[in-house]
Order: sequence, then structure tokens, then C-alpha cells
Amino acid sequence: MNKSASGTPARAAQHIPLLVEISRIDTLYRDLYFQRARELMKSILSESAYVGMKEDLASIALIERQLRAAIERGEWPKSQELTERIRSIKTSATDGRERMKYGEALYEGAAAVPIDPFSPGFHVFVDGSLQKLQQQQHRAIEILSALKRIDPSNSDFYARRESDFGALSIAAPANEQEKKPTTAIRAQLQVEALQALDAGDLSRLNQVVSKLAQKPVDLEAKQESADAAPHETAELGDDLLYTFSEATLKAASRLGLAPVRTESVRQLAHFKGYGWQPSFLKREIKVRSKEQVARLTYPSGTTDRIKEAFKFYLLNPFITSGGTRYLVPLVVEDLLLEDFPEPEPKGKMPDTGLLSLLGLETRWGLTRINIENALIRYGPRIVAEELALDPEQFRLVAIPADIYAFLGPGRGWGQKQMWTHFDGYWVRDDASLQALAGGDQRFGGAYDMVGFSPAYTNEKVFSRFAVVQTSRMKTWHRR
Repeated sequence: MNKSASGTPARAAQHIPLLVEISRIDTLYRDLYFQRARELMKSILSESAYVGMKEDLASIALIERQLRAAIERGEWPKSQELTERIRSIKTSATDGRERMKYGEALYEGAAAVPIDPFSPGFHVFVDGSLQKLQQQQHRAIEILSALKRIDPSNSDFYARRESDFGALSIAAPANEQEKKPTTAIRAQLQVEALQALDAGDLSRLNQVVSKLAQKPVDLEAKQESADAAPHETAELGDDLLYTFSEATLKAASRLGLAPVRTESVRQLAHFKGYGWQPSFLKREIKVRSKEQVARLTYPSGTTDRIKEAFKFYLLNPFITSGGTRYLVPLVVEDLLLEDFPEPEPKGKMPDTGLLSLLGLETRWGLTRINIENALIRYGPRIVAEELALDPEQFRLVAIPADIYAFLGPGRGWGQKQMWTHFDGYWVRDDASLQALAGGDQRFGGAYDMVGFSPAYTNEKVFSRFAVVQTSRMKTWHRR
């Protein structure tokens, strides 16, 4: 996004509420909306001024105690002074209530990652009925259209997002909560075919293969979603290939980042048909799905730890730090990665340019709140100004769990008794979020994944960062 500021505080005050609101709807680009809003916020309430106002408000209780003591001692001049101080603070707070509200959202709320209501199936966590989803879609278009007019320096970005929301298709609700998408049904039939083959039951095998070949109407009918949700495609899409410029590679090297290209694992795509869906919130359906997943056929050489990781991923809902549903891409992907060896637990690591630019003094013991605040505040600028990449197309994140798992064994990661922060969150049934981490040798090594409170801190939790293509986080968005 263009960094030029809008002219006056009054004009900035017009922009900021819209930017904060759209950041909660268009969650994937929340970092860019926040960046723009913070730029504008400086002209009406800087971060230091916001902190000062908060400290003044917090001091009222102490001043009131001092005032009471002064009155009891008959110290009238001091009583008048303290009374006036309280009055001034309260007046200032009342006059600046609106500014303080948006200051709180921008200066303190960056780490509160919202769930994308349009990601497949995730409407259930935000009470997203068909009507509410459509209202949010229309509201997003209204806001982006308004921003396009009043913030012309970023009009191209707003226009692209407006176009994406205009193209978003939301399925009508269907009262069939236990029906599964066609991909899941066909995957189930494939498993049945393999089981029939293993059992030597050629008659049953022929029946199942016939169903798979015919694609009967009743099978296709089950493709409709059980709930109001955006349409999604079963295809994995193109490889996420990108050629970094020499300037970007030199800058990346100075920051401690190296280019990495992952290998395709498209052969695992059929497992996606068994992934989490809203009906899993019913205990009996989740139990049945666990039984199905337990019977899945894995590629030869798949260890028990890898199988457990698959089960954990398939049976639970996850989001990225962009709020969108975390769906492992499984395609070839180019990214920039902090590709250093894993240290000993609590071991000293040399400071890197990237860590300094993020305003972090250490990699150990950070909470996810620390990390998200740093990434939202500095990430887009680092991507754009330091790496000469488009922050609409690239995002600085904690290393994603799948990247760690795919690359880790070849790099010796996951061999220590420590955890590494992973991008994203585990969404619990009550819509609360647990930050993802993993890599502890005791619990699965490179394939270990756990969730803990975003405020959790431990000296054995480590941070490693990557610059990934935003496309890996997209669900309903145009690629």
C-alpha cells in the first residue's frame, strides 16, 4: 500500500474507522489495513500520546486517594490542585474517547487475530448465517468503495479487494449437516476399494469401482454444503513459483533469509477430503471421522508419528495468522526462510538484521502476542522497503508448520527438546484460539504440533521466521 498520509486530522479520522472495520472482515490483508490506519493515526493520536492518556486514566485512583488525604488534613490548595487534575484527565478522556477506541485497536489489538468468516466452514465460529455472511460481503464492498474514493493513494489495492468480494459466491444453506463434500465421499470410496482389494473381495471391489466411475447423481447432490459457506474448489492449484530478484536476494541475505523451494507433495491431496468440517462439532460425527481417518492407507514408509500428525491436522480446524483457514498447499513453493541450524535449547543465537528490524531482542521465550504485534507493526514495511517485494503478495510470518515438517528432517530440525512457534492457530470448539508450535523431539520431532495460549511464555520456545507468498493463505480469494 502507498505510504502517503492523508491531509488533515479530520480526514484521517474519516479513514481510520473504515480501515479498522474492514480489517475484521478482510482478515487476510489485515496487516496492510493496520499499517495504513497507523500511519493516519499518528496525526490525531500518536502511540506515545495514547500511552500517556492511558497512564493518566490509570492514575486517577491514586490521585483520588491523595485528594481524600488532603481533604482530611485540610490542605485546601492541594485539594483544589488534585481536583483540577482529575477533572482535566476525565475531560481529556471524554473528548478523546473515539480516538482512544481506535488507538486501543491499532496499538494494542494487533495480536487479536480474527477468524475469516468466509473461509470454508469457519462461519460456524463467528455465527455466520447466510444472511450475515451476505451482509458482511456487502459491507466489505461498501467500505472498499468508500476507501477507494477518499484514499486515492491506495485506490488500486482497494479496487482489487472490492473486486474479490464482488466475485465471492456464498452457498445457500442446506439442512444436511452430516452430509460430506463429494471429495470426502469419493475418498471414502477409494479407501473401501483398497480394503476390498486387500481382503480379496473382488465382488465388493467391482461395486465400489463402479460407483467411482459412474459419479451418480445422488453422489453429486451431496456436494452442496451443509451450511452457508463460500464455494471452494477441490484442486490444489498451480505451483507457487517465484523468481526473486538479485536485489531481493542480497537484501534477504543481509537479514539472515535464504531462498528455498519446497518439493511437491500433491500425492497427499486425497487426504484433504477427510479434513475438518462444521459437522465435526457434533461429537458422534467426529468420532466416526476419527474411525475413518484411522483406517486411511498411507504411503509406504509413513511412520506412526507422521500418521499422528496427519490425524491431528485432518480432525481439527486451524487458521493462519491472516485469519484464513489453514490448508496445506502441497505444491512447489518459493519462499525466503531463516534457514539456520536448530540451536540447543536456550542456546544463544546471533542477532540478525531481521530480528532487529522486528524490534525483538531474542528468539527465546516470546509469546505469540509479542510475535504478532511485531509482525503486524513492522512486517509490511520490511517486505516492501527492505526486500523490495509487494506486501500484497508476500507476508512475513512465523515459519508455517507444514514448511517446518517438510524441510525439517533434511535439516536436522526437531531433534532437540524445544518448541518452535508456527504460523497460525488451532480453533477450539468455543472459537477460542491456541497458538501453534511444535518440533519437540520428545513428541514427534519435525511432525510435532501443539497449541497453547497466545500469552504463554517458556524459555524453551523458539522463533524462526519466513517470508511466504500470500497465496498460500488464500481460500476464497482470487489467486
